[in-house]
Amino acid sequence: MIAIAVTNAKGGVGKSTTAINVAAALAQRGHKVLLVDADPSGNATLGYRAQGIPAAGLADLLINDTLSPLELIEATEVEGVSVLPPGERLAFCSDQMGGTSGLGHGREFRMRRILKQIPPGTFDVVVIDTSPVVTPLNVAILYAVREILIPIDPCVAAIAGVKALEALVRDVSDFRSEFTDSGPLTIGGVIVTKTDRTLVARQIENEVRDYFGELTFPKAVPISVKFREAYARGIPLVKYDPEGAGSVAYKDAAKAMAIRWELEPADQPGKRGRKKAG
Repeated sequence: MIAIAVTNAKGGVGKSTTAINVAAALAQRGHKVLLVDADPSGNATLGYRAQGIPAAGLADLLINDTLSPLELIEATEVEGVSVLPPGERLAFCSDQMGGTSGLGHGREFRMRRILKQIPPGTFDVVVIDTSPVVTPLNVAILYAVREILIPIDPCVAAIAGVKALEALVRDVSDFRSEFTDSGPLTIGGVIVTKTDRTLVARQIENEVRDYFGELTFPKAVPISVKFREAYARGIPLVKYDPEGAGSVAYKDAAKAMAIRWELEPADQPGKRGRKKAG
């Protein structure tokens, strides 16, 4: 099971939108996906569940380690995608993880333990949507995932904000390699979001591509009213507007990640499961 975190310390970059649509795009390729909503706002959950956010969720797993994740994970109307909601006490949990006792004890490994409780074969990929600030919970998420996916909008402070995240990734990666068997943490990809046709946006997008190089996915995600329409209905954009430029960008990113993870051979898109050796 491959776990990734969609994260950026800057808010308003399309983080939840990216998590929602990457999860759906991977599912459309035949993979079983769990979307973990680790943001108290619950935006990722609402992207699949317009009727509201359940009271129980990730927070309850953090508070009560006798619960199984399978008790709180919910299927969605999108085939192949299940959601673990944040739970109404998630903000409280994140605050409590900042202490040295209670939820703060062993905080770096709490998310890792939760994911390890999911039986092998239940999901192929776990996509975790994080809050837009550096919290103890977000750090715990970095200890639990293989890599991070960074959405960046073309604003003046785009790269400056990501440099702080890069430093955190390096620190966590060093500790992971020293104290766990999970290996280093890497940046798996960068996707440019909320682009428009202005000169400034094009210049900043070019700067992002120059800075991150091949880590940047080729297609950017443009601003579109379709995102608001899809979100209001609790439907991922890749399903609501499958041929739109935003959907194509997310689907191309999902394809590239699935092939790199060897979830499917490059010449056989949509095949469920890992590529067999030999």
